[in-house]
Amino acid sequence: MSDADSLPDLGGLQQAIDLDMSALMYTSGPVVVRIFGLSLLSIIAARMIKRAVRRVEDERTRRQLDFFAPKVVRVVVVAIGLEVAGIDITGMAALLTTIGFTGAVVFTSLGQNMVAGVVTTLDDMYNIGDVIEVDDVFGTVASRSLLRTELALPDGTTAWIPNAMISDQKTLNHSRLGGYRISVEVPLDHNPDRALATEVMKHALAGLDWPVPGRPSFICLDKVHGEAIVYRAYTWIANRSIEPYYQSLLLTTLVNALEDAGISVGYTANLSMYPETNAVAA
Repeated sequence: MSDADSLPDLGGLQQAIDLDMSALMYTSGPVVVRIFGLSLLSIIAARMIKRAVRRVEDERTRRQLDFFAPKVVRVVVVAIGLEVAGIDITGMAALLTTIGFTGAVVFTSLGQNMVAGVVTTLDDMYNIGDVIEVDDVFGTVASRSLLRTELALPDGTTAWIPNAMISDQKTLNHSRLGGYRISVEVPLDHNPDRALATEVMKHALAGLDWPVPGRPSFICLDKVHGEAIVYRAYTWIANRSIEPYYQSLLLTTLVNALEDAGISVGYTANLSMYPETNAVAA
């Protein structure tokens, strides 16, 4: 056998390479076109979504949609593009979704707040406009999302409470209760006519026109000191943001009614109840 017979057929090899390249171009051509079409479609969809988002009136919702919507569109386009390219992502997507969701809920405050947001919504714990109290924070619900709840506080500030805190801590809904109960202390000087004082204060409470309808006001004996008998009056208000005003109004009404009836209200009782004040005054 000669050396020429042992050499490979370069012409046939080149022809096979040309055929393989032609087949590759033939099969990959439609895929490239589809991916290009999907990319163009994603750009158009993102622009359309941004235009739609600009029409949302609520500024907070508009900012959130403007941040998340384009990203969601890109993720969907990438997933469709992989499917078009022949890559099956169903199993991989399900696995990654399960692992990611479980990890987010268990290990991150973000996931815990999202789950708590869903739970508080399903439980219908509060709505926008309700007056709620979370632990020691009190305010009116201004807005809510899956992550946090915005409260307008009585002092004019704003608090953002994580939903997980609302789910875990003691949460009171004063709007569902029909109002908020306030009270004032009324000390009477030593040895007053208790029956008369009680009737006078009951009559004064009955004449109030600002408490919440359907919530009766009442007076009760609170405690007895050496120099004073202390009563406590209770009533209900709808708006706790001006609670000090209503407390002052309630106390003024009771004191005026008692003094008009000739019953002494505890100026001297206050001095005897707080010896340090008496010492300073002396």
